Amino acid sequence: MKNKLWALMLVLLVVGGCSKKVIETPTVTVLPSTKTGEYSLVIPFSSAPTRAYHGVYLGRADFLELGSRLEEKSQAHFPAKDYYLGEGQVLTYDRLSSLVKRESTENAQGLNPPKDSSFPTGTGVSVVDAVVVADVLELNFYNGSQSNPKLAGISFAIVMNQTGTTLINGVSTAYSISDDRLYEYGSDMGRKLVSYIRSITDMEEIPIYVALYSTSSADSTLPGHYFADGYFTARSGQFALSGEQWTIFPSDAATAIDGVTASQFATLRTAIKEFVPENISVIAEGRYIDKKLGFLRITIGVQAKTYTEIHALTQYAAQLMDNFTDKDFSMVIKINSYNSTVALIERQANGDPSIIYTY
Repeated sequence: MKNKLWALMLVLLVVGGCSKKVIETPTVTVLPSTKTGEYSLVIPFSSAPTRAYHGVYLGRADFLELGSRLEEKSQAHFPAKDYYLGEGQVLTYDRLSSLVKRESTENAQGLNPPKDSSFPTGTGVSVVDAVVVADVLELNFYNGSQSNPKLAGISFAIVMNQTGTTLINGVSTAYSISDDRLYEYGSDMGRKLVSYIRSITDMEEIPIYVALYSTSSADSTLPGHYFADGYFTARSGQFALSGEQWTIFPSDAATAIDGVTASQFATLRTAIKEFVPENISVIAEGRYIDKKLGFLRITIGVQAKTYTEIHALTQYAAQLMDNFTDKDFSMVIKINSYNSTVALIERQANGDPSIIYTY
């Protein structure tokens, strides 16, 4: 009888144990890219633990430029044919918070100057309690089999405030950090960031790419720009300047940088304005990398009255892309009507235009 009772209790224990909820780890795999030269993505997609912080401190123009260019620049070290892309997961919210805070005895990894310290700007002015580092953005790169990808590289963007305001004799005063001083401080903080990441378990040997980004721009509607970068393996690495800048067309600055493209844009602009018998706006934004145009975005604003106007204008704008003799840069034309985008025309470097109607 006792043996039967013990057997029954054993069965009940086994059944009860099996009824507990089993928490399974989701299978990590890869979502293939639909375009040659772009990264395949690790799925399921996991948002960065630092997502909320970026949403507060980055404007639309900067967060798009930061992420897209960091991804493009990372290709030199983590090529898309060999690596998969994922959102940053190494920096937790607490880790990022400690990085963007001031350096102190309690927060040795802080990337901003210590409290009450005087920061030399390189322009003959020193600023007390300057906030130079605003954010750190992270991208992760994986390799191995698509069914079991492993973290194999990390890219970081250190976002730096090149301009700001400070109180001088009780008066709010604007200041600017010189390019040389920003590079000096940024490269020091970049090496400090790498050392901090190396102190994290399993990060001792992983390749790390760090790019420095200035929020300063030539126009309030333009994003900032990357100005230096460095690639670090377990035992080596250094920073170097990498000039990038944005400019508006038409403008004196655009003509000074690239007179040929400025003239060809002026021809396109005149042709577009004469095409529709009504006020129409045509502006462009160009990104230059080492003084060479890499990307041109043209925005056409019109108040169309019929579908045919939009259709004809779109086809005409696509043809006018041939006005640009340099085919080595990518280009997008966005056509807006009553503040809504109705058509997009894209041309990759040395490629043919493709049109998407968005209405």
